[in-house]
Amino acid sequence: MRSLFWKMFFGAWITAMVMVVAAIYITHFGEFGDPRHEERWEGPALFREVVRNMRISRRHGPEHFRNWLERAPKKVQKQVFVLDQNGRELLGRPVPKGMAPLFESLNYRNRETHTFVDKKPTVGFFLPLRSPDSLRVAIIAGHSKEGLLLRFLWRNFWPMLLLSMIASGAVCYWLARYLSRPLDQLRAATRRVAAGELDYRVSPGLHIRSGELADLAEDFDSMTAQLQESMDEQRRLIKDVSHELRSPLARLQVALGIARQKNVQGLDTELDKIGKAADYLEDIIADVLSLPVAGGDQRPLDDVVEIESLLQALVEDLKGEAQGKALRFDLRLGAGELLVSTRGSSLTAALENILRNAIKYSPPGGLVTVTTERSGGNCCIRVIDSGSGVADDELKAIFRPFYRTDTARTRESGGFGLGLAIAQRTILRHGGTINAHNAPAAGLCVEIRLPLLEIGEQ
Repeated sequence: MRSLFWKMFFGAWITAMVMVVAAIYITHFGEFGDPRHEERWEGPALFREVVRNMRISRRHGPEHFRNWLERAPKKVQKQVFVLDQNGRELLGRPVPKGMAPLFESLNYRNRETHTFVDKKPTVGFFLPLRSPDSLRVAIIAGHSKEGLLLRFLWRNFWPMLLLSMIASGAVCYWLARYLSRPLDQLRAATRRVAAGELDYRVSPGLHIRSGELADLAEDFDSMTAQLQESMDEQRRLIKDVSHELRSPLARLQVALGIARQKNVQGLDTELDKIGKAADYLEDIIADVLSLPVAGGDQRPLDDVVEIESLLQALVEDLKGEAQGKALRFDLRLGAGELLVSTRGSSLTAALENILRNAIKYSPPGGLVTVTTERSGGNCCIRVIDSGSGVADDELKAIFRPFYRTDTARTRESGGFGLGLAIAQRTILRHGGTINAHNAPAAGLCVEIRLPLLEIGEQ
């Protein structure tokens, strides 16, 4: 039982049911010695019969009570004892020892008393007759006080259980839901913030709450606000620095072109190295500037692209790079017309980054496989290279900006760890998903799922 809601619910529910049963026990325990509570008395008919014969005996004398008692069943005779004015039992039976104090306490001033005889509830009555005589009557229960309680609970167990379950269950469900709802909202907010929605706030949904949970929500919003501000500052810094680097880089490239025109012998090798470094820096800046900014790029998808045609065009454009490594493309298309909403060339750039990545990490003479298929309302694109793959614990990390695996941390391999990060953020803004796994007997497989646009939706 891992859910906090169910822990709170069942804990409170069981506690409430125990309290209900305990309250019934405590409330009724003291009443089980009084036969007048007929609904709790094991023999209400006997009690009524004794009282009726006491009224008749008041008019007709003790003989009537003796005649009735003689005709009564043995069980009744064991429960009813009667003493006349001289202290003799009407049927000549010995009186139980524990009953003697009860009879002694009955008189004209104390006409009714309650006690226990052999741990059984017993009630005594003093009955004055029209004649100078009087009777003292004692009715003893057939079971002990605890036994009567158990009989009552057993006979009424299911109604009590049902009522206590319904009443306490409804109250405890509401209580558990009331207490756990803010925690559910905080958990949902944490997931949304972890997914990149740094502008999400949880305290507006808890404005009617007070106390520690409301304070926790405000602290959570304060934390996300500071995090959002910090991330925005970081992005602005990266963009500003990238823009500022382009000016000296442009001057460097101009100076490099002038130096090459002078045709100074002996400097060609050094100038080539400077040129490669400048091109490398230019590529880094271009990738940084094209990196989508989370939460700040919410323009609508106002264009449509056909996936298989786009992949064919991209593969055709990248054949020159592939031929440089003697790579082959294996296009397995045939899912039909796959229309996807997009914006400008953003999706084109993302797919191109993934294809270039497959080319970079495939060995010379290798194979890059591209497949498409229709899956429900989505299209599935898989790009599989023929490299050595990626360690399982790094499959998610390769989508982080500037992350590169240990085997790829050489400048000669190309790339700066931004291609897959750009692709992931672009795919997410198209309502799709992207993930990577190691393909059997191949290298890394990047799988993309994008929602299809039906003709009627245009």
